[in-house]
Amino acid sequence: PWDRAVTGRTRGIDVFNNFQDKCREVGLDLVNLESVCTDGAPSMTGKRVGFIAQIKKVLSDPDALISFHCILHQQNLCAKTTILSDTLQQVISIINYIRANAKLHRQFRNMLKLDDEAFSVDLPYHCKMRWLSQGQVLAKCLSLREQIVKFHEEQNVNY
Repeated sequence: PWDRAVTGRTRGIDVFNNFQDKCREVGLDLVNLESVCTDGAPSMTGKRVGFIAQIKKVLSDPDALISFHCILHQQNLCAKTTILSDTLQQVISIINYIRANAKLHRQFRNMLKLDDEAFSVDLPYHCKMRWLSQGQVLAKCLSLREQIVKFHEEQNVNY
């Protein structure tokens, strides 16, 4: 029953009306709502016309509503900090050195296949379009750090 997308404008009132309609369809009373998690967009958090403001208008005790920023969006904002950005750029350059050259990439995969401790046989590409891939790339590099260092030492490459 929650499959209808908001079409057209996505102002706070539009999102609220869609949300309220869905709550009525499934028999949920907004009075019982205790917290709201949003992406932090102005249409969601605006003080007068945002989604949260619209919800507070129908509650008997609007100050009791707890609203917070989604943890995934918080992680995305944190990932954009300079320190992590520098680290990510360094990791991407290390991966690109291995992945950009077919011969080196093949040698690295063969080295991983020979290593009994390696659970995976490849490094993932990082995709800037999907910020969740950053965590996957960093996690994979961390798990293969010894093999990556060994490979770079064999290639006489310093970072």
